[in-house]
Amino acid sequence: MDDIFFSGSILFMVIGILGGVLYPVLGKASVYTIVPLLIVMTGLPPEMAIPIGLAHFAALIIPAAVGHWQAGNVDYKLLFLLIIGLMVGLIFTGEIADLSLLVLVPYLLLIIGAAIYKIRPFVLLPKPKNKYRRKILKVLYRLPGKVDLSASGIKISCLVPILLGLLLAYTAKIFGPIAGILVCPILIICLDIPVMVAVATSMVFNFTGMLSVAMWNGFLVIPLNLQILLWVFLGSTVTVLVLSTVIRKKLYPIPVAALLVAITSFTLWALMLSNPSHSSLIQQIFPLDLLGWFGGAQG
Repeated sequence: MDDIFFSGSILFMVIGILGGVLYPVLGKASVYTIVPLLIVMTGLPPEMAIPIGLAHFAALIIPAAVGHWQAGNVDYKLLFLLIIGLMVGLIFTGEIADLSLLVLVPYLLLIIGAAIYKIRPFVLLPKPKNKYRRKILKVLYRLPGKVDLSASGIKISCLVPILLGLLLAYTAKIFGPIAGILVCPILIICLDIPVMVAVATSMVFNFTGMLSVAMWNGFLVIPLNLQILLWVFLGSTVTVLVLSTVIRKKLYPIPVAALLVAITSFTLWALMLSNPSHSSLIQQIFPLDLLGWFGGAQG
C-alpha cells in the first residue's frame, strides 16, 4: 500500500478526479484541465504531459463520438477530408520538440473565460448575418477544387477541411487537447455547416485526431505513459459516474459511466499484474519530494 502512495499513482488519480469535479464550475472546459494539472501537480514536462492529455481526451469522448455516429449526423466525406489534412500535418510537422511552460497560457485563458461564462454567459459565436463572417464565407466559396458535401448541404473547396485537419495536427502537438475547441466553431462559422452536423463531425474527428497525434508522438514508446493515463482516466470516470448520479444534467448515462470505470480498472489491474516493474518505475521517476508543487518541488 505504501508503494502506491509513494509512487504517485494516487496523485494521478486525484488529477483525474479534479478534472471531473471542475465540471460544475467550468462546464465542458473542465476536460481540458488535465494537461495543466499534470504539468503543475507532477512536474511532468509538456512534451510528456501533452500526449497523455491527448489520449485522455480521446478516451473521454468515446461515448459521445459513438452516439453522434449512431445518430447519423456525421458528414463522412467532410470527415475524410479532415483526416487527410490531419495525416499530412502529422507527417510534415514532425514530433513534439522540447516545449516551454508557455503551453499553459491558452489553458489559463480558457479556464478564466469558462469561469466568467458560468457567472455571466456571453455570445460565443457570431450571428449568421455578421458582416465579417459573411466576408469569410465569400472568400472560402471562391476557392477552387469544390466538393459536394451533401450531408452538410454545401459545396466547398476541399482545401478548406484539409487545411483545418492540418491545423489541428499542428496545434494539438504544441498545445494538446485544447486544440479540439477550434474544429466545431470553424465548421459552423467559416463553412456554414449546420450545427448538429458540425458538432457530430467535429466530435468524431477530435477523437480520431487526438488519438492519432498522441500515438504519432510516441505515447506508447514510454510504457509509463499508459499507466499514468489509466490512473488519470480512472479518476475522471469515477467522478463522471458520481456526478452523473447526483446532478440534474447527466454527463453520461450511468451504465456507460459504470462500464468505463470497470474497463479502466480491469485494464489497469491487468497492466500492473503483467508489468509490476511499472510501479517501481513510477517510484523512481516520481518520488514524493519531486511530485510538482504539491510535493515541494522547486520551479
